[in-house]
Amino acid sequence: MKKILILMLLITAVIASSCKKKTDDTTTATPSALAVVGTSWASSGIGNLIVSQVSGSDVVVTCTYGSNPPIAVSGSMTTTGLSDYFYSSGDKTKPYTLVNFDDAVGTQYKYNLGSVQVVRTVISKSTTDDFYVSALGMYIKTIDVKEDVPQGLTVNGKVTPTKTIYWSINHKFGVVYARVVKTDGTILEFPLTSTNAGH
Repeated sequence: MKKILILMLLITAVIASSCKKKTDDTTTATPSALAVVGTSWASSGIGNLIVSQVSGSDVVVTCTYGSNPPIAVSGSMTTTGLSDYFYSSGDKTKPYTLVNFDDAVGTQYKYNLGSVQVVRTVISKSTTDDFYVSALGMYIKTIDVKEDVPQGLTVNGKVTPTKTIYWSINHKFGVVYARVVKTDGTILEFPLTSTNAGH
């Protein structure tokens, strides 16, 4: 179960800068200038993340945590926002938007999995530097996305224990905080503890 939670967080631990994008077409999108091998993030909750492969706007992020074997997860980071291939089990023809930075509060991104649907909703967006990240030693703007996961959803052959994920994302540094609410009510927090992104 912990592995599924970690995978769900890994898929978006990448960076993008802010321009407009209204589709998930990663073949014509401009890759982020920070989509480079070696870009890394760490969280006290999930371990270390590093961009290990880049092809256009597609990236592979490798995670190491504890004594577990490394896990590689694919996604896309462009100059417009973030998307991932987690729910499509790596199928790059089916990206799922995590966020487009120019989108307004209330924008929803939906992904159908059989008879159920995952919904990501932009729930707030900073207009000033109001979110403090101790790892960066500064206040930054964030766009916050709520991800609602259908109960009993099976991903990669396992029932996910996740009910809701709250993402706080910055256009320069990527995912800076995540809060996971499990189906049993347990809450897990994943603050950014270090990164070389944006430097």
